[in-house]
Formats: sequence, structure tokens, C-alpha cells
Amino acid sequence: MAGLTGFENAKFEPVGLADSTGKNHEFHFRTFFFGTGVALDAFELCDGHPSGYRFQIVGDAEEDLLVLFGRLIEKMRRALSIAHIKDGELGLQIADHRVVRGRIEWDDASDGRVPLLVIDGREIGWDEFGRMLMSFEGWQFKLSIADKSEEL
Repeated sequence: MAGLTGFENAKFEPVGLADSTGKNHEFHFRTFFFGTGVALDAFELCDGHPSGYRFQIVGDAEEDLLVLFGRLIEKMRRALSIAHIKDGELGLQIADHRVVRGRIEWDDASDGRVPLLVIDGREIGWDEFGRMLMSFEGWQFKLSIADKSEEL
């Protein structure tokens, strides 16, 4: 319908990549075609459902999917190489570089009144994240929201 010829929905096998601590994460892939573009998603599974780390890259519908896949793997490696939270004496803490990147999700426990954050592939409740921020009381911050296909 979009006038594309030769578009094939490639199926990629799961790939294991290690994070900054050496922990291995197995990623599964999905391809979505939308009008003039194609999105390639990577996600971990927990109990058969997407959970933990998730990544997406968007490309032109006529782009070679193997090239797009390669760009996604590189994006994933860059993201996995940085730890944003660490275990400290008082529980989870924001890492020394003081930058936190993650994903905003629905929190069933609060009926969606507050978000559930996924940071370094770990689910972090809003209260716990607030506790982590309190070690920076009096400091200022910048919050930047980006589409899941963008790289922060």
C-alpha cells in the first residue's frame, strides 16, 4: 500500500549483551512498519512480557534492516556501558556522575497516579527515586523527556 517493493519483515534471533557490571541481558527484537518508516525494538523478557531494558531505533522504510539492526546494537552497547544507579550504604543511590537515564512506565501499585521508572533495567518506584534524590537536597536539576527512539 505504501508503494514499497522488496520490503521484508526480518526476524532477528535474540542477542545477549553485558551491562557495565558484566551482567548479561538477553534481548528480543520486533520490527514495525509505519507508512514511510520502520522501527526496530529490542527488549528483555520477564515472565514472557517485555520488561527491563528496552530500546528502539527508527529508520527509513527502504533502509536495509541489517544496517538498522547494527545501529540498534551499537545504541544498546552505549547505553548498557553506563550505570546510572548503584547500591550504597543507604540502598540504591544515583551514580557518581549524577546523570540518570531511564524510562517512564505505568505503576499498577499506584493505579498510575505516579510513574514507575526503569533505570539500568531495574524497576524503581517513585518513592524510592525520591529518596535517592534527597541526597542532593538544595541542588538544582534538569529533566529532559525524549521519545524512546531518541538517544539521550
